[in-house]
Amino acid sequence: MPALTPVLAPMAGYTDLPFRRVCRRYGLYYGTTALIDAGALVHGNPDNESILRRGEEEEFLQVQLLGSIPEDLKLSAKILRDGPWHFDVLDFNMGCPVHKVLKRHAGAALMREAEHAAECVRVLREQWPGRFTVKMRILDEADPAPTVELAKMLQEIGVEGLAIHGRLARMVYSGPVHGNIIRAVREALRIPVTANGGIFHLADAQALSESTGCERVMVARGAIGNPWLFRELTTGEAAEISREERLEVMELHLSEMVKEYGERAAMILGRKVICGYICGYGFPRELRARVVQVATWQDFQDLLHDLRLC
Repeated sequence: MPALTPVLAPMAGYTDLPFRRVCRRYGLYYGTTALIDAGALVHGNPDNESILRRGEEEEFLQVQLLGSIPEDLKLSAKILRDGPWHFDVLDFNMGCPVHKVLKRHAGAALMREAEHAAECVRVLREQWPGRFTVKMRILDEADPAPTVELAKMLQEIGVEGLAIHGRLARMVYSGPVHGNIIRAVREALRIPVTANGGIFHLADAQALSESTGCERVMVARGAIGNPWLFRELTTGEAAEISREERLEVMELHLSEMVKEYGERAAMILGRKVICGYICGYGFPRELRARVVQVATWQDFQDLLHDLRLC
C-alpha cells in the first residue's frame, strides 16, 4: 500500500512546540497547535503565548480555534490574522466531544445547530484571508446523508478542507470508526477530506485510508509517546523501536519542554509525556509509579537511569 500523508491533530496539553519538534524528526510536516479557545485569545490568557509559539524551523503550521460566540470568533480571527504569528491554515473545531466544551455549545455541539454553526463559520471566513478548514465528526453511524449535508454547507460557505472523525460525539474515542461515512463525504465534495479516528499503528492508518479513500490521515492520541508513527506512515513501513531509542527520544522531548517552560513547570507538565513513552512498553510497574514524583530534572534523570538498567 502506498505511503500516507499524516496530519497531527490538535490535542490540548500535548501538541505544543516541543511535541511537534520531536514528531518532525520522524516525518511530520502538517503540524497543528494545541486547541486554543477564542474567548481565552480575546481576553489575553497567559497560556496563549506557548500555545501559539511557532518554531523557526517549522515549514507548515496550522492553528486550531474553538468557540461558539460569533463576536469572540470574529475578534480572535483578527488577533490571529494581525498578530506576530504566521499560520498557514486556520482550522475551526466542530468535533471536540468533551462535556465542558459541549455545555458551551462549542466543538461537536455545533454540528447539531446548523444555523449557529454556519454563522460561526461565516464570521471566521470573512475575517481570515488565508486557507480555512474545519475539523468535525460524523452525525450518523448508518446514514451518511446528515454528515454529507453539513459538509456541503461548510463547503459552500468557503471552507477549503475538512478533517472528519468517523465516530459520533457521544462515542468520544470508543467504538468503531465508520470509514464508509467519511468516504461518502469525500465523494460528495470538491474540497479535500482528511480521515481521522483510531490511528495507533500503521495498520490502523492503512485500514482507515482503504475504507475512506483518503490519502491524508489525521493522527491524535496515537502520536503520544510514539513520534515514530509519522515515519511509518510516510514510508509505509512498520519498525520496531529499541528501548534505548525510546528513552533517548523521551529525554530529548523533556529537554525541549525545559527550554519552553522552565524546569519546574516542564517536569509537572512532562509527567504525562513520560507516561506516554513508557506505559505499555514493558517497563516495571514500580518505575512507572515514580513518574508522579518527578519534580526536577534530576528526578527525571534518576528515573531515566533506572529505566535504562531494568
